[in-house]
Amino acid sequence: MARKISEKFIKEFTENSLKPVLEYVKSDDTLAMELRGKEVMIYYRGGMILAIKEESYEFTGLSVGYGEIEKPSLTTFENYFPKAKHLIDFYTKNTWEKDIQQRIVQENNYSPNSKGTDYFIIDTEYECNTGRFDFVALRWDSTTPARRLQKGYKTGITIFEVKQGVDSLTGDSGIKGHYHKFEDFIANRPNVDNFISDMVDVFQQKRCLGLVIDIDILKSLTKADVMPDIEFVFLLTNYNSDSKKLSNELKNIGDCEFICANPMGYGLYERNIISKNDFIKQYSTP
Repeated sequence: MARKISEKFIKEFTENSLKPVLEYVKSDDTLAMELRGKEVMIYYRGGMILAIKEESYEFTGLSVGYGEIEKPSLTTFENYFPKAKHLIDFYTKNTWEKDIQQRIVQENNYSPNSKGTDYFIIDTEYECNTGRFDFVALRWDSTTPARRLQKGYKTGITIFEVKQGVDSLTGDSGIKGHYHKFEDFIANRPNVDNFISDMVDVFQQKRCLGLVIDIDILKSLTKADVMPDIEFVFLLTNYNSDSKKLSNELKNIGDCEFICANPMGYGLYERNIISKNDFIKQYSTP
């Protein structure tokens, strides 16, 4: 599913009626805006707190399961957000993995450290015909030659899958399940090409919206600057290395990669990506 939005919708956020919403989101680093083709979704703690449809500019807020709350609109959204946040904090349980995902977006896209990390998060909760992936990132090494696209350097698209704790490693949505979904996804070359094109467009749209820290060289990025192969990386959080669950799961899949903290935090750095075998040696109980 294409994620980029229309130029008309972009203009509505940058120049016209929806500009106050965009400015509010950018001023509140607990919120994250994602592009969803015909609508835009705003997330809090990894969950959707507000959505805006393109054709009608209709606002959709929390479901009735969160208690009584006034439906948001262009004139009430500033009062809506604090109340909706409180309801999410009160009613939502077990959001640790989603919280971590949103912190990763913040740290790599618009924190004071963003210019120095090697990845920009393009999209979260990406859905395709083989399943859903936690987030899609543009790998753009923070070295000067890379950032200036010198010596034939090409950026890359990386899909990250976040796993929180040992219990998340098994089952259909565990390590093996997601790895096979990724294999099925990249098996269709035309779909992969369309995916890369869409992700480059989304990245440029988020840059124009101010949702990614703006660096002049970013404006020149096109699909021609992106490698055709997609990287797939697992990001394990709060993983107990005494558990045998991971080593048991990894026996059933091919080679894959993992990313480690640098040395503690949410910034993503290429040099901290290691192979399956190296990860097993360092962090997994055989």
